[in-house]
Amino acid sequence: MKRFLIGQYGSFDEQKMERDFRDEFYGIEACLFENEADTQKLLSASRARDFRIGVHFPLRAGKALLRDALFLDANELTRDEALRLIRDELDYLRNVRPDYVLFHYPKPVILDDRVNWDKWHFSDRTEYVYDSDYSLELFTERSDHLLPGLAPLPEITASRRFWNSMR
Repeated sequence: MKRFLIGQYGSFDEQKMERDFRDEFYGIEACLFENEADTQKLLSASRARDFRIGVHFPLRAGKALLRDALFLDANELTRDEALRLIRDELDYLRNVRPDYVLFHYPKPVILDDRVNWDKWHFSDRTEYVYDSDYSLELFTERSDHLLPGLAPLPEITASRRFWNSMR
């Protein structure tokens, strides 16, 4: 049971916490909190009940038009803004000290042209690109620039080692 988490999306829901959380659970994964008070409630509950916190990026709502940072977008300004958003959020999370931060990768999502995606839902057209428009070479190049672009944030050291081990 030490591997179970419950999600807290949008706010810290005390009723959900009492209903779903068990002391032997690993912790809570939080995403898109609307205000600082909810983050403080999460931190207080974590200390009181001794559980871990994970973040499904981003923890704070309203910092960008879309939830996910489009760090592999074709537009350089969009990529730069995504990196700024990630840096700002990771800087904020220094005080939260989550065990992990989960990102959707790649973003935009790269879709296989041969598949019918009509039933799949995206909030915005910028969240995906077709693989015929996004070569493996371009994907590799932009991915290689992603992690160094986040330096000198020490939190991503383990992620950088993981990425390098996958190559």
